[in-house]
Amino acid sequence: MRSKYTSFTLSIALAWGVWGCAPSTGTPHPPAAVAPSVPTSAATPAASPVTSDTEAGREPPPAEGGPLPSAERAGGHEPPPSRFPEQRITLMAVGDIMVHDEQLEAARLPDGSNYDFAPFFNQVAPIFQEADWLIGNLETTLAGAELKYTGYPMFNSPDSLADTLKQLGFTALTTANNHSLDRREAGVLRTIEALDRAGIQHTGTFRDEASRNQPLLLTKDGFTLALIAYTYGTNGIPIPKGKPYLVNLIDPALIKADIARAREAGVDLVAVALHFGNEYQRQPSAAQREIAGLCIQYGADLVLGAHPHVVQPYEWKTVTLESGMSHNGLIAYSLGNFISAQRRDYKDVGVILKLTLHKGENGEASFEEAEWIPTYVHYYRKNGKRQYVIYPVSLTLAAVQQGQKDPALTKEVLNTLHRLEKEMKLHLDSLQKQEKAS
Repeated sequence: MRSKYTSFTLSIALAWGVWGCAPSTGTPHPPAAVAPSVPTSAATPAASPVTSDTEAGREPPPAEGGPLPSAERAGGHEPPPSRFPEQRITLMAVGDIMVHDEQLEAARLPDGSNYDFAPFFNQVAPIFQEADWLIGNLETTLAGAELKYTGYPMFNSPDSLADTLKQLGFTALTTANNHSLDRREAGVLRTIEALDRAGIQHTGTFRDEASRNQPLLLTKDGFTLALIAYTYGTNGIPIPKGKPYLVNLIDPALIKADIARAREAGVDLVAVALHFGNEYQRQPSAAQREIAGLCIQYGADLVLGAHPHVVQPYEWKTVTLESGMSHNGLIAYSLGNFISAQRRDYKDVGVILKLTLHKGENGEASFEEAEWIPTYVHYYRKNGKRQYVIYPVSLTLAAVQQGQKDPALTKEVLNTLHRLEKEMKLHLDSLQKQEKAS
């Protein structure tokens, strides 16, 4: 079913077995473009979930006291019960979660005793109520007040940020990025402690080798997701000698081994978060495409990109595994800035990726639908104090159309939202169109 939060949705069917794949002769290919949402029953027939017995070509169960189904009337037998109940789950992911000095000022309480980040997220919070899993990239440390709270270029944020993210529903945060070591080893360890206290799972930085070698497994309603994360570097700050486990660096051999380890755990889905690419570039680089493609080749189903601080297009990647099986994966090269103080040139734009996962009666999981929900970080002043708020573009415009009032939504801001609503669909789809044309 199409979400009310976005104006463009992609209906797809990507079935995978033990290795996340299907025979190469029968794997349905994802569509080449983001298209308006259609009911599931209108998708590819072989992959569409059955919504009723009638649609499946079976007679519905009889009402109490009614006639028996035709098979029993003819002396036959009912089909054996399915091994697994049909299930669905919703995964959402956002990009960079940053706290610049201006945001610290905006969040600081009047008495200076603490920081309240919740108002930043009030407009997007209802969207996250639909998420079973919610993932983001924490691009700051939580190293404690004694190491001083600062924004760019060396980030350290209050623990109340983690508390707010937990209240929003974040299941897991990736912590492998170029700011992981902004407070050195102590900051890595303190960030892990703060996230543990907040009740948010995390991956990408670790206390020790043993925890690094255990992939993060998220479980919900019969689904299991493995989430692993890596970064291109740490801004020139060296990882302490003998402690490579502190921060996962992008290394194809390491990624391949970690994906294999996750598959051995019997997961339904492997997601790889990569902090990579060139800042402020709206198209992925050749290096990005190469390493993301390798992740799919190694058996990942989903790549979540961050670091460019602008939204980059998505790509469906179809590969042939070493086993000879065809395997499809989704690459989101960059989800942009979810929250930051960066302005203009699309640095104040992000996207929420919403994936609907389906598990059929045979126990195989599939991507059923993907949605891209553009967001815009608006900055303004109220009573002389800075304010930041993330607006979901289409939902906000729809609310205004229905007569809702928001003093922060000036004519200029509304014009920006209208422009983004049109531009982002074309931009997100641009890479797929290039691939189709070639």
